[in-house]
Amino acid sequence: MKMPELLAPVGSMEHLRIAINAGASSVYLSGKNYGARKFAENFTLDEIHKAVKLSHLHNVRVYVTVNTLIRQSELKSVLNYLNELYAIGVDAVLIQDLGLIELINKYIPKLKIHASTQLTCENQRKIDYLESKNVKRVVLPREMRKEEIENLKTNMELEIFAHGALCYSYSGQCLMSSFKGGRSGNRGTCAQPCRQLYKLHNRKDYYLSPKDLCLYDELKEISKLNIKCIKIEGRMRSKEYLAVVISEYRKALNKLKSNKTSKSENLNLVFNRGFTKGQFVHSYQRSIRPGHLGLKIGKVIGVENSQIAIKINDNISTIPQKGDGLLFIKKSNDYGMEISQNPIITTLNHFNKNKFKQIKDLTRPNKVLIIKKVRQNKKNRFNLENSDVYLTKRNSLSKLVKEIENKKSSFIKSKLILTFSLKNKYPHLKGRLTLANHKEITSEVTGSVKFETPLKRNVTGETIKKQLSKLDNYPFQITQINMNYDGSLFIPIKEINKIRRELLNSLEEEIHNLYENEKEKINYKQSQIIRTHEISLSYYTNNLDDLELIDGVKRVYLEIPPKSSINYMVTFLKKALEITYTKDYELIWKWPDIAHDDLIKSLSKVKGILNKMGYPLKIMSNDFKAEYGPYSMNITNTQTINSLKDYELITLSPELRKKDYEDIIKDCEDNSKIELLVQGSVELMKTRYGFKEKIDNANLTDNQNNHYPIKYSLTGEELIIFNSKDLSLIDEIEYLASIGYVNFSIDGRFKNKDYINMIDLYKDALNANVKNKNILRNITKGNY
Repeated sequence: MKMPELLAPVGSMEHLRIAINAGASSVYLSGKNYGARKFAENFTLDEIHKAVKLSHLHNVRVYVTVNTLIRQSELKSVLNYLNELYAIGVDAVLIQDLGLIELINKYIPKLKIHASTQLTCENQRKIDYLESKNVKRVVLPREMRKEEIENLKTNMELEIFAHGALCYSYSGQCLMSSFKGGRSGNRGTCAQPCRQLYKLHNRKDYYLSPKDLCLYDELKEISKLNIKCIKIEGRMRSKEYLAVVISEYRKALNKLKSNKTSKSENLNLVFNRGFTKGQFVHSYQRSIRPGHLGLKIGKVIGVENSQIAIKINDNISTIPQKGDGLLFIKKSNDYGMEISQNPIITTLNHFNKNKFKQIKDLTRPNKVLIIKKVRQNKKNRFNLENSDVYLTKRNSLSKLVKEIENKKSSFIKSKLILTFSLKNKYPHLKGRLTLANHKEITSEVTGSVKFETPLKRNVTGETIKKQLSKLDNYPFQITQINMNYDGSLFIPIKEINKIRRELLNSLEEEIHNLYENEKEKINYKQSQIIRTHEISLSYYTNNLDDLELIDGVKRVYLEIPPKSSINYMVTFLKKALEITYTKDYELIWKWPDIAHDDLIKSLSKVKGILNKMGYPLKIMSNDFKAEYGPYSMNITNTQTINSLKDYELITLSPELRKKDYEDIIKDCEDNSKIELLVQGSVELMKTRYGFKEKIDNANLTDNQNNHYPIKYSLTGEELIIFNSKDLSLIDEIEYLASIGYVNFSIDGRFKNKDYINMIDLYKDALNANVKNKNILRNITKGNY
């Protein structure tokens, strides 16, 4: 059984100290820029340096998140920033942007790369590609299942999220915040529109707000898998959250070494929206509210005057006390209060007899908690009878947090061997320190004051040993003290203390030197630029009937309709190829943007069958093994374009602004290799969580009455939520062509056949002759 590394989120120096003391093996943090939690406190470069020094002193690794998409204008500055991180000695950087991976390999090859979960690496093909790019670890999507993880074959380390918030969409594949309010999750500024109320079939609910992930009870299963690291989410959470969650997982992992399991109710008492084990065990539940829920302790069985009786669930051992917080939830109503007086704990039998006798044995079943509402807590507007009751705040937890804050410890201490001797009668101290990574450092110091013949009393070896045993809060463990001194001489004790302090300071400096590096010399250059002026259009469809009608385009990206078998796919594509045999456009098969390995096997089988039948097809896919790249690849700079050398054509991210388009085309080596989506409904979310309700031809409606179409993926296992408005750059396309863009696409999937008229509309627009613009309705320019 192999214990995984426990990785803690850190949003400030205060959080860092708590994470170390609570038992983290490693921490992840962000600088002021390029991190996926822009609104956390985050760290300056100087603070990162201090954090790295403190962490390494405690044998804790530091990973810095640089996990946002990088704009063209930021490439030089982010490369210099990464060089600073390398010099500081961070243990790895988490990266989302493919172009940044390319730049690190070229300019800072010794900087260790971890692939962020934002890269959506859900299948073996993507895993293989990242491994070929010198990536040392990949953070798997939260949607990965236990058996899928088990089947992955790689030399890279695998990291999974074990605790914290779940996004409804696959990370890196959510554009909802960006298109709803201009705040991009891929740029670290997500506004969390998923936590809002939406309407489906005239019923409001938190449809896009999952419960929080908690794999605490799955640690034994995790330890059997090839998982190097488990990650706690929460760089914007409180220090109480961090202290409790990290310490509870650390205790559980330590017990697991002895094959013992653990139970924790404390996890429920810091921020959570309720817990789910998620797709790791094929489960999912949406939260009943977007805010903190707490620990469900029971149900209200009686309300009389100012007195509330709560039947406590028998499996609950945490009993509310004075000063604790409670939340009562009944359907759509909720009411929170603080317990202002000492509650009475009695039995259900006593309560039924109207006897409120306090019991001493709190392990008894059928307990009833009697609490009083004081005057300021009488403002609830619904009958509390039959409400579910949650313990939301536990005063006694503050004591635990303070203990952790003051602990000044670490998960693994370095082992120190001291050797004391005399050098020409001067005290001499040598230290050999073994770090958790098994590296050894040594240092030695000699005092400036000699030992003398004693006038009254000598200083014994035991006295010196006692002074050397004091570690001054250094996180070391002395395993041995060798004494080469007969105890017959005298020296002031302060001189022994002085050389001890000098040695410890010297060892600390040696630890820092072990990790720090010289900056690399970076000479960032652009490559030679090639230009073509031949303009072309592409069209997306998932309807065979459209293939007869489409004309005047160079490419058609064909997606197979949802819930299709292998036989259906073969028949569908064969028919499509027969229809388009005499057409002037090239037919390209678009694979789903989310494709776990079972689906990849099916798609590859279909392709193999078609090849044998003499029907070869080029593929559009984001798995790094295709000829065409969809916009789900999140291309935002030329370095990413250049890194994908095997692709013939790649679509840029639709999140980009006008300035970004200008910067990219100016520096792009080959403008014929990139395409822009200029018309159609953008995919805002791709999710594996689904709905309990039927969603055939359904829309989600937000509080501004925007309607978001929901569609099934090819397998029917994932869902795709489209934007409420069509992206339309009809007024910008002439300008985009004038600055060098030559490939433009129109997305007609899930549209009626009249949408094909967009092809002529855009051809006219490219010739500065826009007609029939009245067919454009409910449109947006997105972030343009």
